[in-house]
Amino acid sequence: AVGGSAALLADGVVAQTQAPAVLTNTQAGRRFKAFVKYNSSDLPNVVDVTARGLTGNLVLLRVEAAQTCYTSIDQVLIPGTPTTQATIVGQGGVGIVEAVGPQVISTRVCGRVILNLHAACGRCHNCLHMRSDKCRAGAATNTPIADLTGMPVFGRTGAMSELAITGEEYVTPLFTDVSSVEISMLTCVSGCGLGMTMTNAPVEVASDVVIFGAGPVGLSAVMGAKVKGASRIIVVEPISYRRELAQKLGATDVVDPNQFKDRAPIPNAPANGDRFRDGLVERLREMTRRKYDDRVWSGGGRNGPDHVIEAVGGDKLKPRRLPQGPDPTGVTVLNQCWELGSSIGSIVTCSVGHPSDAFVRLPASQWADGAKHHWPGTGGGTNDRRDSQRYCRLMETGQVNIKAIASRTYPLAETREAYQVCADSEVVATIV
Repeated sequence: AVGGSAALLADGVVAQTQAPAVLTNTQAGRRFKAFVKYNSSDLPNVVDVTARGLTGNLVLLRVEAAQTCYTSIDQVLIPGTPTTQATIVGQGGVGIVEAVGPQVISTRVCGRVILNLHAACGRCHNCLHMRSDKCRAGAATNTPIADLTGMPVFGRTGAMSELAITGEEYVTPLFTDVSSVEISMLTCVSGCGLGMTMTNAPVEVASDVVIFGAGPVGLSAVMGAKVKGASRIIVVEPISYRRELAQKLGATDVVDPNQFKDRAPIPNAPANGDRFRDGLVERLREMTRRKYDDRVWSGGGRNGPDHVIEAVGGDKLKPRRLPQGPDPTGVTVLNQCWELGSSIGSIVTCSVGHPSDAFVRLPASQWADGAKHHWPGTGGGTNDRRDSQRYCRLMETGQVNIKAIASRTYPLAETREAYQVCADSEVVATIV
């Protein structure tokens, strides 16, 4: 409840008599504070906006927590980042539904929901083909939800605000006592990391998994790999406190990539073989080599780990105090992932932020006739409607410890500071 006297609505729902918009369910004219990026020249600020009326399948929730994803760093901290429309910043959050449009069927007023970065309509081509992490509903609809001094404001997943208004396909009802701070990590980074090892990559019992990056995505992937029964989980990460945390969360080994900067072309390399002699790749292969790998007729012959997970990406800003990896563009890591993966292994990538003119170059014969499986995508294969409840269950039972990476919280007024701490990698994750 938000305080004040109350009136009883249908189904025993309590609404505040002091808020006519809630009573009428239109919400039109309701004022709330939001962290808005409204032009290309200015950084976003917390401003007062006015809600538009709820129509169709729109859902309005009072936000309790929202995680600061690194991919929004340029939008929040780098002046001159282009924007074509006033937008509430954010990639999802957790809150309580206060009103719904006339076509909403899956949630109800006073229900707790997670607002995810990706839609899951269940009806588009991608959803029907088991890839709801690439649901087309989000690309098909984008309507203004509020106004700022006559300017339309957008924000399908914008949860850096007191209220969030979004389509029903973005929200999933929750039935758990796990804290909103922890659940907010699932909206993007942890949902992606868990999906990478529990959905796309067929991680099986006793397998070997190498994970590049120990930010919130990579650390979530560590926990997912542990749940799936991987025997060896190796994490590659340049920041020492993140390597230590990775081991506490399930990594069996950690490696500092800055100790392996030697990377040189192999003269006269065969078309279907490695193109570079890479110290890091060679080290990781050695670490995952089994005692019988030289006995091809006895089950051996594997030439790399079973699964390689990439959760690095390009650095948008250089951290002020902590080290970067050998290649801040993140492109070298993508090449290393391909080279490291075994001939029939899986390679799952999710990162963004690479230079616009960057390319990953693969041997044509491997690309056309090899058996490596590459699964790309920022959603990590997570089906939000199916997996949000599943991930919460793992948090309830202690199999997944999201609390360990939900490091620091900030009030809405300090949203920019929260993103700065995120950009500097001072903690694993910040939540508003």
